[in-house]
Amino acid sequence: LVKSAPYISKIMAPYSKFMDENEIRDPFIRNYMEMLCFLLSGAPSSGTMAAEIGYMFDDWYKPNSTLEFPKGGSGAIIDALIRGVEKFGGEIKLGSHVEEILVEGEGANKRAVGVRTRSGKTYVATKAVISNATLWDTVPMLPPDAMPQSWLDEVRGTQMCQSFMHLHIGIDAKDLPKDLEIHHIYVEDWARGVTAEQNMVLVSIPSVLDPSMAPDGKHVIHAYTPGNEPMAIWDGLDRTSDEYARLKEERSQVLWRAVEKAIPDVRARAEITMVGTPLTQARFLRRKRGTYGGTGWISEDND
Repeated sequence: LVKSAPYISKIMAPYSKFMDENEIRDPFIRNYMEMLCFLLSGAPSSGTMAAEIGYMFDDWYKPNSTLEFPKGGSGAIIDALIRGVEKFGGEIKLGSHVEEILVEGEGANKRAVGVRTRSGKTYVATKAVISNATLWDTVPMLPPDAMPQSWLDEVRGTQMCQSFMHLHIGIDAKDLPKDLEIHHIYVEDWARGVTAEQNMVLVSIPSVLDPSMAPDGKHVIHAYTPGNEPMAIWDGLDRTSDEYARLKEERSQVLWRAVEKAIPDVRARAEITMVGTPLTQARFLRRKRGTYGGTGWISEDND
């Protein structure tokens, strides 16, 4: 740790400063680095801590390293977490929308003691209440005087990251190449920058590695814009309206174009198609406006 002390200021600074100081100017390498920063942090290099990139690159570029995908998909991760919770006496409550975080005590002794669900059911905490909702979703669940005003001001000043567009497709895999890759990154125009809306798409085809994720002779595909879908154009829309349906169709086209780079005739092969929007994120993940989360803690001014 002592040996690392002289470098702490550099690794805590934005990664853009590292690239500038090391004269990384080649357009392709610079764009590639910007893309990796955005994929790892949801921010460009100017908003990504150098320590984060250094740690990830050290792991990423080790001999024989691979970009993996969980066998059984993301659902397998959830199942593993549930097993861990239940192994140590925990209990999972589904369909239990938390409406209020209960707080008791005064001053320094004030603490969260439980939660109340929308149905009126109360759960008492033995040690603490942990919220994995966003800042903007957690604060409304707290009593008005539960937290110091300075903390509330900091929360309200936190910058929101943008949201996602999602495209889930089930396709006929007949005669597709045997060496079809699982992961693809698509950038429409490098000159616009990787953070520009609708400019970068990630595509995963997990069934090429794990056939159990799709019926025989089929593939499942997930394409999404990684935190660069503006939330403002979706605010206030009725999910049942024709306007919403039209916007979904319009904003999902870039996702189709990305998948077509890997499977040119994917639209003809599609048997199941599902499109997700910021409103989908907000509804199913309880994230205000569908935001990816907070951002803006690192800037070019950080040293």
